[in-house]
Amino acid sequence: MFITIGVIIAIVLYGVFIFWISHKAGDATGSHHDFAVAGRNVGSIALLGTMCLSIWSALAFFGYGAGLYRDGIGYFAGAVGAFFVGIYAPTIMYRLWLLGKKYNYVSPGDYFIHRYESKFLKHLISIICIVCIIPYISVQVTGVANGIVTTTQGKIGFWLVVAVLTVYIVLHVLKGGNKAVVGTDTFAGFVGVGIAILTTIVLIVAIPGDLVSAAKDIVKTNPEVLQMTGPYATFSGFLALAISAGMSIIAWPHIFVRSYMAKDEKVFKTMGVAFPILELVAFGCFLLQGIYAGRVAYPNLEGAESDIVIPMMALNYAPAILAILLVIGVFAFGLSTADSQLVVASTIIDHDMIGDRAKKDGASGVKITQISIGILMLLVLIVVKFRPAFLVTYAYGFCGPGFAQLMPAMIGGLYWKRATKAGAISGTLAGALAVLFTLFIYNPLPSIQPILWGLGINTLLYIVVSLCTKPVEKAVKEINEPLSAFFATRNTVGHKVLLVLIVLVFIQLIVLSPYMPATILFGWCPAGLFNYICGAIELAVIGYFFCKNRLYEKDGSKKEF
Repeated sequence: MFITIGVIIAIVLYGVFIFWISHKAGDATGSHHDFAVAGRNVGSIALLGTMCLSIWSALAFFGYGAGLYRDGIGYFAGAVGAFFVGIYAPTIMYRLWLLGKKYNYVSPGDYFIHRYESKFLKHLISIICIVCIIPYISVQVTGVANGIVTTTQGKIGFWLVVAVLTVYIVLHVLKGGNKAVVGTDTFAGFVGVGIAILTTIVLIVAIPGDLVSAAKDIVKTNPEVLQMTGPYATFSGFLALAISAGMSIIAWPHIFVRSYMAKDEKVFKTMGVAFPILELVAFGCFLLQGIYAGRVAYPNLEGAESDIVIPMMALNYAPAILAILLVIGVFAFGLSTADSQLVVASTIIDHDMIGDRAKKDGASGVKITQISIGILMLLVLIVVKFRPAFLVTYAYGFCGPGFAQLMPAMIGGLYWKRATKAGAISGTLAGALAVLFTLFIYNPLPSIQPILWGLGINTLLYIVVSLCTKPVEKAVKEINEPLSAFFATRNTVGHKVLLVLIVLVFIQLIVLSPYMPATILFGWCPAGLFNYICGAIELAVIGYFFCKNRLYEKDGSKKEF
């Protein structure tokens, strides 16, 4: 009963906090730009916090540890792929920021229609985003509700949690949009990491006692979870998860628009250095919880029961206050991702699919977006009714590969002058269809995951068709040529060396990881896990120097785009 009362009080207090934030943000939200991209005035710590919280959803807080519990250290491939997001900060996000600031982008569609001059492509990408966003939000709601039901031993019902979370999400974003989301994310992100670290320490001490004891126990009962096994023992399997849950993050629409939000260049420098380390720390905690504590406490959970291994341990092996804190963490993480995606989804519907309301730059555009939010949330609740059993697998198996189909047209449009409208349309459409076909109908080579089929076909058609068709001259003159000129003085020998180092780290983390030996180092750390740790640190160091090269001139000065 103490835990149930504590959870209720915690959720109420968190609600008071987010509504206070959204009220303050709402008073400062006078335009669609404020609502959709937080006024392009988000600082380093705030953007880092909202990036982390928008990625580290309920899937991460409860689901990722459960996935590691089931599939072992190979499942960490998703986090490994996300290590590279730090490199995206100065290479992709910075370029989108420069363009967004100059041409007033507020949605993914703004960039795509400017670069390719195709309404069909903009609507195609909008449909892909909406189709993937709705189930992803539903998974956040489901994950939070399942965690609270388990922690309170059913005293708080599933649909009661869903109702409360729905009210919180809708009211939070209706008032303040992304200004409100960023405000809560900054606080909740770092508090959430603190809760994850505290939970890990408590569970390890309470269950196995220490990591060495845990490793000895696991080697006797479930040695496979400390090895690269199953699909993650192959390059294609490891790469597929690394892209789906990590490398494709930049194409997730709610992350895409965060490229537009930055206040200045310093934001990307902070992101480039800090993100790989924060990803390692947070997901390293989930790994220790799921494998080193979970496999000792419950050696043989299967199916949907394994999805709730983390709250089960918190309930049975930790002080009641920790179980309450864990609920706050998963509630905050799930709420953050859901409201971030709800804001961008409503913006896509209003701005990209219905009409360019944001150009009105006034209250009318915001009102239409707010109506879209209510409709979207109703669709989310319909999907929640069919609660998927495997929390993380559902999201990464369906939504991640769908979002990833934006990558060739997005990255190619920034760097390749020969990229054309026909190439982008044919590649994106064929890639999305390939994902759906191989995921739901028939996969001719099961060893190749749907996301690889989609991206492979997408990229091939994008290149071949672009080479056979004529690029949009206006877009090249307004986007590619200015970007090339802007970075020309920064394309030094040092830049080329850094690119080579990034490729080498990619080989180390993605190509070689599936084949790492089962050797246990220091009495508890598998060689594969040690490789992950080294790779994250390497990318943070490379990110520091890469940001210096991409964001500033040789003398450390800045220049206008």
